[in-house]
Amino acid sequence: MIPKIISLVIFFLTYYLIIFGKGNKAVIAFSMGLLISLVKVSDTLRVSNVGSFIDFNTLGILLGMMIIVGILKTTGLFQAIAIYIVKKSNGNLIYIFVSTLIAVAILSSVLDNVTTLLLFSPIIIYICQEIEIKPETFLFPMIFAANIGGTATMIGDPPNILVGSASGTSFLKFLLVMIVPSLISLFLTILYFLYTLKELKLVKKDKLNIVMESDPKKAIVDYNLLKKGLLIFVLVIVGFFIHEYLDYEAALIALTGSAVMLMISKKDFDEISSEIEWDTLFFFVGLFAIVKALEDVHVIQDITNLIFNFTSHPYILILIVLWGSGILAAFMGAVPVVTIFIPIAKALVGTFPNSDLLWWALALGASFGGNGTISGAASNMVIVGMIENNFNRKIKFAKFMKLGMKIATLGLLVSSLYLYLLLKL
Repeated sequence: MIPKIISLVIFFLTYYLIIFGKGNKAVIAFSMGLLISLVKVSDTLRVSNVGSFIDFNTLGILLGMMIIVGILKTTGLFQAIAIYIVKKSNGNLIYIFVSTLIAVAILSSVLDNVTTLLLFSPIIIYICQEIEIKPETFLFPMIFAANIGGTATMIGDPPNILVGSASGTSFLKFLLVMIVPSLISLFLTILYFLYTLKELKLVKKDKLNIVMESDPKKAIVDYNLLKKGLLIFVLVIVGFFIHEYLDYEAALIALTGSAVMLMISKKDFDEISSEIEWDTLFFFVGLFAIVKALEDVHVIQDITNLIFNFTSHPYILILIVLWGSGILAAFMGAVPVVTIFIPIAKALVGTFPNSDLLWWALALGASFGGNGTISGAASNMVIVGMIENNFNRKIKFAKFMKLGMKIATLGLLVSSLYLYLLLKL
């Protein structure tokens, strides 16, 4: 009983410190992961056993893709895409708005959401300044588009990488299942903003003349590296599609691609280290240790039993995982919630026909729920911080939540119907 109490105290203390911003969340999670090992609540939490509770497949995919995208970013490719969208619009702000959201969603399905938004944000902020509209008019929908787009693939969002690795699902199967609710949610989200953002239709074309003069070709600073880098990137994505047939882990493919990318770019690890989100990697390591402790002292089993004693109806179990992870992700963040729910999902899978739908419920719930508040996803916090710094204004938590919860609820409702149809097939 004492190990269980100690584990729960450390768990709740960790999330209190993270949710209320009492320090760097990666440092908090990693430190608490060490603490829960030091107090010896479980004999398995030893350095010699680290491979049994830290998912190196997840860490490998993240690290490999961070290096590949980081090197591609230095070529100017993504800035050129953003400028091209503006040029192609012929001054039509609605075209720019819709095209940007679609481009952000597509890129976020294969790149990190934060990276995608950081690449698009400078030119969008510039447009907002030129046409004199509030930056959140453009940037908030971009956040939601990135989070929705990232939901579609196994590498689009860290929670998906966790779910994909834990469930053993192939990249292709993950895509085929998740792309449908992602596309529907993106379509409905765009329609919602086109209906509610009346100011987009009132902007005169001549205000975009300066932006229209930009040349996307000038954004590319290294054509040679761009061509080689794109080839490697495409091969890595193809590798993800066929990795189960090759009998290779997705992490091995991502890390191999990143190694080749480093060699052809003639960059070393020190040069590219600034592009690697070390905070994210250490955040995962700490959470893995804490969740392993909760498993070992049977807290996870107690929660699973509680859920199953409440109901054994398949669809209600799916909704509990979907909406439970979605609501918690909005306030706690998608990654910590998925880390907690994975052992619960593992325990429930096999208890009813088509129970693997619980994995999709978890991935959809955490990803769409992350739109709910500023703290729901790293991309939300980064862009809100950028608005506050560039425009010297404070974005209230309640203001973001009022809009974010609508988009999150929309995604969760679409997912509820979608999972019901899959359950009945």
